[in-house]
Amino acid sequence: MSAVKAVIALLKADDRVAALFGDRVSAGDVPQGAALPAIGVREISSVPVGAIDAQAANSLVTSRVQVTAHVKTYPELAGALRAARQACNFERGLIADVDVASVVRDIIGPDLQYESGHAKSIDFTVTHHEPN
Repeated sequence: MSAVKAVIALLKADDRVAALFGDRVSAGDVPQGAALPAIGVREISSVPVGAIDAQAANSLVTSRVQVTAHVKTYPELAGALRAARQACNFERGLIADVDVASVVRDIIGPDLQYESGHAKSIDFTVTHHEPN
């Protein structure tokens, strides 16, 4: 979950995301009936990269993290995903106490419509160090 922690920190630190979503950025799925707009962040998969040194303190891990924007109207989706992409794409360094080698955007999910709004996701590949 280190990758989720890093992505949430990037989103919360971004002025564009804050202007659109306020403090409604959280881990996991956005609960049904939650105030919109809101963002849910969850880990889809995580794969350790082959270890070079079995005695090393850390291993390099690649995680796929999905950021799903939930908004009231369909036209809001493009701006919401743009803000998330700009907040996270090509970031690296120590982010929320996670040693991040890179954050790179991956796939963009389908447009979804439900009773109270619309949703769309963007995935990021987060490569980071985790303790062994």
